[in-house]
Amino acid sequence: MDISVFSIQKSRADSFENEIKEYIKMSAKFANISDKIIFNDKIAKAQSIGKDEALKAYDEAYEPNLKGFCVMLDERGSQLNSSEFAKIFEQNMQLSFFIGGAYGLSKNLKDKAQKVISLSKMTMAHKIAKLVLFEQIFRGLCINANHPYHK
Repeated sequence: MDISVFSIQKSRADSFENEIKEYIKMSAKFANISDKIIFNDKIAKAQSIGKDEALKAYDEAYEPNLKGFCVMLDERGSQLNSSEFAKIFEQNMQLSFFIGGAYGLSKNLKDKAQKVISLSKMTMAHKIAKLVLFEQIFRGLCINANHPYHK
């Protein structure tokens, strides 16, 4: 199984990088997981102009990566418990998760996803949402493998 997590992130500094690497390492027995950070001058410039420009730049960066079963993170997405989230992994050998930038994700991009989920009704800092996602990916893989981590 291949799982990619895409995020629009200016810097790795103070972004729970060590913790995320640990979840990737622990998940390795179940799946090949990659953390793909996308940020470029076009995104930086677009974000300084405003929301519409930023969303267009995010779309351009993300659309070439829409492969496999695509899951977008959005505060208005479906809320799943850990067992429901784990079911996503049962039926898909290639998954791509997308975390929006400062302005979230466009409706256009969300419409191209197979699933749109919310990690919480609360708004989270980008780096915290990303850490929670990696933990839940590991938890979901453990649930499906009957590994005791979930207990």
